[in-house]
Amino acid sequence: MGLIYDNPDLAALTLTRLAAEESEGPGALEGRMRSYLDDLGQRNGTGYLELVAITLARIHFKSLDDLARATGADSTTLLDTAETEILGDH
Repeated sequence: MGLIYDNPDLAALTLTRLAAEESEGPGALEGRMRSYLDDLGQRNGTGYLELVAITLARIHFKSLDDLARATGADSTTLLDTAETEILGDH
């Protein structure tokens, strides 16, 4: 598993897999994600965690952009809608 620690793209993918396992609702897996992030930070420092966050944001936008292309929607509109929904939840 050492390779994952050296590659922010693979680390982001691992977090995404954990999130997919948790998709039925929050629970114990959030603890697994936090432990994974703690371990990544200890092994590689906070700068590495910043790279993982940047990678996740890029992947998220690419997925959103792919959805926009597939549906004929505008990616900015989809992003605005997601933001509005999140703000409404808080």
